[in-house]
Amino acid sequence: MSESNSSRIEKATRSHVGAVLTSEQIHELVKLSDPTSTKGVYPSDVAYKRTPEGLVPRGKVAYGDGILEMLAENSYKVLADNEIVRRKPLIVKKETVIPQTATPTPTASQVPVATVAEKKGKKAPKSSSQPPVAPKSKARSGQAVQ
Repeated sequence: MSESNSSRIEKATRSHVGAVLTSEQIHELVKLSDPTSTKGVYPSDVAYKRTPEGLVPRGKVAYGDGILEMLAENSYKVLADNEIVRRKPLIVKKETVIPQTATPTPTASQVPVATVAEKKGKKAPKSSSQPPVAPKSKARSGQAVQ
């Protein structure tokens, strides 16, 4: 299974904790740690900003673990292991199906009755021997009047 962007960057930068790196330097470190990988490296996805509340994702959504701290544009500080912000995993809730005992049969008063207007609204099916026809453009009809 292939590694994620954040795991590849984390693995490549562990020996550079506390260092301030540029995107190009991070690209080189990842390439050196795994020369066979052809995937892109996106340092900005794993860079978090420091606020008074702590490290937070740069945008509305965290795209990866917070491995780097964004100091300025194209300037990232490698965070120590105890400072790394792990993204909360996406939890898919499975709906629990409650088995029902005997389902009651609806009485005549509970069954909805289709009205005559609803039945008239349906069109009759066309014959399959006729090819479909595209609707005419109304834009051209206004040009011919001149």
